[in-house]
Amino acid sequence: MQIIAPVGVSFYTFRMISHLIDCYQQKIPCPKFIDYAAYITYFPQIASGPISRAREFYLQLNSRKKYDYQIEEVIVLILSGLFKKYTLSSFLFNFTDLPFKVPQQYSSIDLILAAISYSCLIYVDFSGYSDLANGISCLLGFKPIANFNMPYRSLSLQEFWKRWHISLSEWLRDYVYFPLGGNKYGKLRKYLNLFLTMAIGGFWHGAGLNFIFWGSIHGLGLIVNHLCKDLPQAIHFKLDYAFPRFAKFCSWLLTFTFVTCSWVFFGTPNWETAVSFFEGIFHPAVTSFQFNFWQLYLVIAVIGALNLWGDRIAKLLQTVLSLKNIFFRVVLVSLLVYTILMLGPSTMPPFIYFNF
Repeated sequence: MQIIAPVGVSFYTFRMISHLIDCYQQKIPCPKFIDYAAYITYFPQIASGPISRAREFYLQLNSRKKYDYQIEEVIVLILSGLFKKYTLSSFLFNFTDLPFKVPQQYSSIDLILAAISYSCLIYVDFSGYSDLANGISCLLGFKPIANFNMPYRSLSLQEFWKRWHISLSEWLRDYVYFPLGGNKYGKLRKYLNLFLTMAIGGFWHGAGLNFIFWGSIHGLGLIVNHLCKDLPQAIHFKLDYAFPRFAKFCSWLLTFTFVTCSWVFFGTPNWETAVSFFEGIFHPAVTSFQFNFWQLYLVIAVIGALNLWGDRIAKLLQTVLSLKNIFFRVVLVSLLVYTILMLGPSTMPPFIYFNF
């Protein structure tokens, strides 16, 4: 039987839990019902976040002086969201949908490209939604909430979770990791709390074994990350001192490879398919290369550029759009919107996080 569930049930459950805890701990006063209802059902963020905190929301909701946004800031957020979702994500969907469902039909190189494509897909899909939600929030008088900060430039798993889905990472830290004890009771307890926090985060995405394993391996990865930092200085690996650039590249490559492999468990429908996916990489049943398209390499390169220079690109576009010539701004925005729509598909796949 299909269970009927309200749209965004997972995300407004987060808001309810944090609100109850903050009220119980007297961090916020008990609000008026109409304010509480506005916070829980705030429509731009209800389906996929970002997860706003009650204190900041109420301060902005009841303030006589609303967030004084710059129109170019809103335009860049909305254009960024449309470009990421409508153009980039929709294109990559064609290279991830079937390989993640029937990996037996693809070669080893195809599956590796599909895994990299899914890493890119989930980033542009989810951060695209966050950009759109922040753009609409600006128009309604609320400050944008930073939710993604070029995560695939991270040099460690700890840094990745400071850049990826920031509002969820901070929520898990404040309402799961800290209540478990955080790092206040010794290193062994800290490692256990890290593992439990990430395992719970995986379980939130779904009760299937693949989601629990996805959260658990991230918990184990964070333990290894912290363990390397907690080792005595005398036995630290010295590669980063002798070859700093090479060491950074190795750290980035290891982090990106780990995250990409973990996405396989996240993106496949069940545990068996995920195992079959990795078996196909090492022992493929098909040898023909099907994904040799220059457009795919170009899209991956564009997403790589967004992770390296995304902040600079956004600031440059805002600077150009802040010019006083209104005719130039209208023509430029019209051309950008037209280009995004022309490069997009006839039918757009749904947002990935609408499933959670």
